[in-house]
Amino acid sequence: MKHRNLIRLAGLLLLFSVVVSAFHGSQTRIESAIDEAFKQAIEQDYQHRKSYLTRNMSDRLSFSTRDYALAPTFDRKISNYTIRTHTGITTYQFKDSVNEEVAKRLLNQHLLKDAHPLHPNQLKSYFQNQLKEKEIEGECGILYIRDNMYLWSEADSMVPRQAYSTPRRTLDIAGNQKVQAWSNYGWSTLFHHLDPVAFVFLLLIIIILMRVWVNTRKQEESASAEEAETNVRGIVIDMEKQELTIDGIPCAIAKLDLTLLQMLHERDGNCLTREEIKLQFWPTDENADEKIDTHIKTIRKTLKEFPEYQVITVRGKGYYLQATK
Repeated sequence: MKHRNLIRLAGLLLLFSVVVSAFHGSQTRIESAIDEAFKQAIEQDYQHRKSYLTRNMSDRLSFSTRDYALAPTFDRKISNYTIRTHTGITTYQFKDSVNEEVAKRLLNQHLLKDAHPLHPNQLKSYFQNQLKEKEIEGECGILYIRDNMYLWSEADSMVPRQAYSTPRRTLDIAGNQKVQAWSNYGWSTLFHHLDPVAFVFLLLIIIILMRVWVNTRKQEESASAEEAETNVRGIVIDMEKQELTIDGIPCAIAKLDLTLLQMLHERDGNCLTREEIKLQFWPTDENADEKIDTHIKTIRKTLKEFPEYQVITVRGKGYYLQATK
């Protein structure tokens, strides 16, 4: 029993570890997909607002700014950029050299901050669409930080505790605009994004554990049956009910024969003399010996179906009950 319990415990621990590993992997994939969806939503929003910049503001920008911000980019890296506007000259220094396309995006986001600012609700709409394409369901929201002012999509700053929040992303070259998103996906999304290999492995583990469980149950039932059978083996005599049971099987027997068998059984293998039998049943009967022989013969006939139990004659003395089990 102890060995079977250890097997069950080991199986449950294995199943638990596989389940935890599978769902952790699913969670990691989902959160990576959410980050990617947010990145794509930012890009979609940027392209939409940049078109406004090129259509409506090119004539209001300085020549140097227009020449940089709107001109085609090259595959090169820059470490700083100087922008000249009607308010003066500003040089932005990058911590590390960045690709010109990245720098242009940062600059344009800076120019768009006042000309055509980001709207959290619009960015949320793009984000929702991207999540839907990646089959991620649940509520979501956007936080837009502009000049240290916090703006929430749907004007709702309540973020569920269990929701996943993306890292904050800096949008503009001056570092005055940041965005962050959250997504509150549920168990259905976790199940949907389980790794197929992990899912198959999980099913195999469950099937194996079920088979082990069934086998151990069968072994326990078999052991219980054997134990029950062992418990009922032997001669059981109920004098009040006048019943005889041998190895769990009821046997028909007369009252006097049952009493005589009880006397033999109580001796536990020791000899019961003929004189003791006479004194018990026929103390003054001249035919007592014949009656003893007759009843011993009847008892032996009753025990015939159970060869493990025999009434043995001790010549010149009496009888004893022998049990070979």
